[in-house]
Amino acid sequence: MRSNLYLLLLGCGVVSVQPPARAQTLVYSFSYVDTASSRRAFFANVPPPGARSEDQDIAMMRNTRKNEIYSISIADGKRSLLFSDEGTHMEISAGATVSRGAKAYTVGVWRERRMTPSPGFYSGDGIYELSLDGSNHFRKIGTALSRAAPVLNPQATQAAVQSADEQSILFYSVQDWKVLFTLNVAKLVQTHCPTCIMASFGWLADGSRLFVELALGDEDADDASTAHHPGAYIFSANGVEQGAIPPGLGAFQYPGYVHAGVDRHLLGQLPDGRYLFLDYGVKQPNSDGKNAPFLIIAGSDPKSVKQYPLRFSIGTMYLSPSGKYGAYLESRQTPDYRSEPHLWVRDLNSGDEKELLSVPPPNPPQSPTPNILLSILGWTD
Repeated sequence: MRSNLYLLLLGCGVVSVQPPARAQTLVYSFSYVDTASSRRAFFANVPPPGARSEDQDIAMMRNTRKNEIYSISIADGKRSLLFSDEGTHMEISAGATVSRGAKAYTVGVWRERRMTPSPGFYSGDGIYELSLDGSNHFRKIGTALSRAAPVLNPQATQAAVQSADEQSILFYSVQDWKVLFTLNVAKLVQTHCPTCIMASFGWLADGSRLFVELALGDEDADDASTAHHPGAYIFSANGVEQGAIPPGLGAFQYPGYVHAGVDRHLLGQLPDGRYLFLDYGVKQPNSDGKNAPFLIIAGSDPKSVKQYPLRFSIGTMYLSPSGKYGAYLESRQTPDYRSEPHLWVRDLNSGDEKELLSVPPPNPPQSPTPNILLSILGWTD
């Protein structure tokens, strides 16, 4: 087990425990999830109930073996271990949001033994601030209303959190974790696109506005009395609607392809105001009918539009503070039909992309090695 993990980390680069460099530094996490066999092997020598320590009991309650947060320098590939919840009473979730400073915000579960109101182990979800300096320090800053990770604005002053019922978005002050206002997503859907669902939401580059993207949830619905307008709608920081991103902005035009006829997806906004979209085209002529993914970068100046063919579709893109890089995950299918995660970064000026690392695909239940889940968390300065 230890040798396998060592070889994996060695293949990904040099690992050290130190603060992240002040450069283009990407932050990601590994979550170690036991298989049935690896869990039995790991706890094989743990004493029976009643003879275990509190730490041993809590370790057996965890959903993951451990969660680790790393940074990787785009310049030289050097990796640094920033945070680990191994051996603590607090278990962080795989998703988190990183501020430009050395902090991360995530949903965590705290477990402890209490004697009141009755003897036993108790747990509770909370929003935690993690120090990404190798110290493993953390503190609870608020109550978690759902398992969704908070989404920070670029200044790390406000956080947006989707409610458990997915009908609203709550906006918090990061400093004291108090609700500033609530955005009624259900009302937005009913007003603009009754057959839509919320596909995504996030902050625009200035940090004072946010977007909510609506996508058709039932394309076969027939309601002639209602107009359906999917797309990305913009709101001010106090929840006032400010219109939608024009549907014709960055319209797909690539030599040898025609638009695939599917809705594009907003990936984010660069500091210079240009938007990033995931769109699809179909090759002409003699096409096999498959939709080919494209990254579209477009702003108010038609001459500034860039269109990059992608080798695979992107779910979420994480933009660097400078707007020069975008990071994303590839789910690559192995010959035995398992999904193998790969981490990529793309230079948004040149279009060049580079693979940073990968992790093995999920193991079968009888494997003695835990599965490793890879997640992108964001960027630091």
